[in-house]
Amino acid sequence: MTIKKVLLVSHDSNPEMVTGSEKVLLMVAFVLQKLQLEVMWFSPQPGLSTQRAIEMGVKAKVIPFPLLWSFIHAPNSLPDELNLLQQDAEGGQLEQAIACYSPDLIVANSVINVMPALIARKREIPLWWYIHEVMPNQDGMHPLLTLILSHSSQILVPSRAVKDSLSQSAGRTDSIVLLPYGVEIPPYKSIAKKRKITRSQNGWTDNRIVIGWFGSVYPGKGLLEVVRAAVLFKHIPNVTVVAAGNIVDPGYFTLCMEESKQLASVEFQYRGIVPAIEDILPAVDVVVVPSLVEEAFPNVVLEAMAFGKAIVAYQSGSLKEMIIHQKTGLLTDKGDIQSVSALLTSLIQDPEKIRRLGSHGRKRAARIYAFKRFESRLQRTFLQWIALNQQERSGNNNENSIR
Repeated sequence: MTIKKVLLVSHDSNPEMVTGSEKVLLMVAFVLQKLQLEVMWFSPQPGLSTQRAIEMGVKAKVIPFPLLWSFIHAPNSLPDELNLLQQDAEGGQLEQAIACYSPDLIVANSVINVMPALIARKREIPLWWYIHEVMPNQDGMHPLLTLILSHSSQILVPSRAVKDSLSQSAGRTDSIVLLPYGVEIPPYKSIAKKRKITRSQNGWTDNRIVIGWFGSVYPGKGLLEVVRAAVLFKHIPNVTVVAAGNIVDPGYFTLCMEESKQLASVEFQYRGIVPAIEDILPAVDVVVVPSLVEEAFPNVVLEAMAFGKAIVAYQSGSLKEMIIHQKTGLLTDKGDIQSVSALLTSLIQDPEKIRRLGSHGRKRAARIYAFKRFESRLQRTFLQWIALNQQERSGNNNENSIR
């Protein structure tokens, strides 16, 4: 098998931010370019990730196409929406663009990005599907699980939590490859310099503890959990809670802001969308991740570890894999706000423990999740896959010649 042209199809391209799964697709683009492959990028709308791809030297096109939104918003409607997407795939803009480009391999990100799989299957193009979500174990999910397993030449997953959730199906799972994301480990000196500048700009003294929450603002990501945990601090001085992210649920955001008014001595700031988390992360002491959804492999945790930040999180999905309790962070049961408050309080009162947890987390990120490791794993996976397919083709040709 000869692979020369690879098409990357992104599920999103937000004009103000780059989502975690988009970051990973950009990583894939970088690695494949180093293998001297021609790489093309398709996205359903213009945005930052598409611009980043262009800056990397990747050709890019905006091709509007629908996504499987019912997976997130209305799981009971998922089978019906899948049927509609199969109809839309026939002769639509995305299929026409794929036919025109004629790639040797398609790589798609996110489980809601179904159209590339449908088109790849029809046109007999190999498909790699990077699944960034934990699949819920509920009625109506079987058609999607079957589609993922049957339409993918290779399924990439970032965590055991995702892999186990895909294994609900009775279909084959030998094509699932565990490939955690990578993260750059910034030098200590650059973190310290950025921390000093950012804290000075915000008027945060050295003895002030800054707690950061980063994510999309909707109930599953737990911003309200952070606010309610901070309310329980009562009169602990010199604490700031900084929240940053895009507002997905305006009503939920309003509730968070209303409840933040109950904070006593704690300063609360909502920063909106922060395009580059590295602009604020150095100034933060603790990152809190109280996710009520089953996390697949959140980039914010990797980035917090890389920057040497202590982490407090719920035991949700892959967070149990990424964080070692009492070593690189603190974990508690999902939904236990009082425990989150108690853990944060213990860190506020013990800055040395904050530094110790952050240091161990940074070492773990460098050892297991450094970008260079991701790069070598992806290259090895790619070359092994090509070699395996060449062997299979050679075997089939030998069988045909015997007949």
